[in-house]
Amino acid sequence: MLAAWQVLVIAVAAVSAIAAWVWRVHGRRAALVMLAFSAASLLCVWIAYEVVPVESWRRGNLLRSLAVFALPGLAATAVAIALVLRGSTPRGRLLLPWRAWLYLACLWATPAVLLWVTQLAPFTTASVADVSFANSMWWAATSIGVYVAVPVLYAVTVRQRVRSYGLSLGFVKSEGILIALIAPVMIVLVWLVSADSRFQAVYPFYDYESGGDNAIVKLLLFEAAYGATFVALEFFFRGFLVFAGSPVLGIHAVPAMAFAYCLLHLGKPLPECASSLIGGLILGYVALRVRSIAAGVVAHLTIAWGMDAFVVGRS
Repeated sequence: MLAAWQVLVIAVAAVSAIAAWVWRVHGRRAALVMLAFSAASLLCVWIAYEVVPVESWRRGNLLRSLAVFALPGLAATAVAIALVLRGSTPRGRLLLPWRAWLYLACLWATPAVLLWVTQLAPFTTASVADVSFANSMWWAATSIGVYVAVPVLYAVTVRQRVRSYGLSLGFVKSEGILIALIAPVMIVLVWLVSADSRFQAVYPFYDYESGGDNAIVKLLLFEAAYGATFVALEFFFRGFLVFAGSPVLGIHAVPAMAFAYCLLHLGKPLPECASSLIGGLILGYVALRVRSIAAGVVAHLTIAWGMDAFVVGRS
């Protein structure tokens, strides 16, 4: 089991490698902005796990969540304003200022509202027999609803096409072979990590042992809904925040998204939280390159379903 400092050192090394690639492909400024967002993300992770108990950051409290996610929101706003002053946004300006503010508001408030709504856990033993299953399905349904509703409403409001938010299979032509090569490696890594007690205490989200005679059926139903939440999650983060954010932040929409995505994982095992920043950056740049979220969907489903299957198998 890696210590916190070891996890963070590995994360810093990975971020540095990504920054080197960004520098070569997108230029020095893009790499420096990415490093600034990443440093802020990892600083928040370190504080949340080593200084202030992570649960006191935001869980179960909407105002606290809004305060936490104001960090990537304010950072993205500063970058957007700087781009306007430099005249270096696409077409030399923001595509209508009100669109930019609406996008930045979505970047800030959506993850905070999602955390609050999904964790309401409205079902009790007085209302249902299997509380864990009911609340787990509530989490999945509300997650999908928020992740999908916000981009769709934004697209309708600013008259953009929802399909432009990475809803294509572009990766099949350009990245399919790469995904096929990486997937087995990911499965092996997930199998190794699933032996960690920190992950076994969290996954699966549904406590299938409370399901009684229908435990397997309920677990399969939950896993189907669980998979759908990751499709919706990729649509929001690697789709909406990256592609709708490009006219506002340019290439910097990727690290802004990754910052918010990392903070969403506070409360998960530390290795998962730190690695979410790395995954968010990689999948964001891949999505922007191939104009598709498909690679992220494949990667996320492989990790999510693999983790649950291995944890259940080990138990």
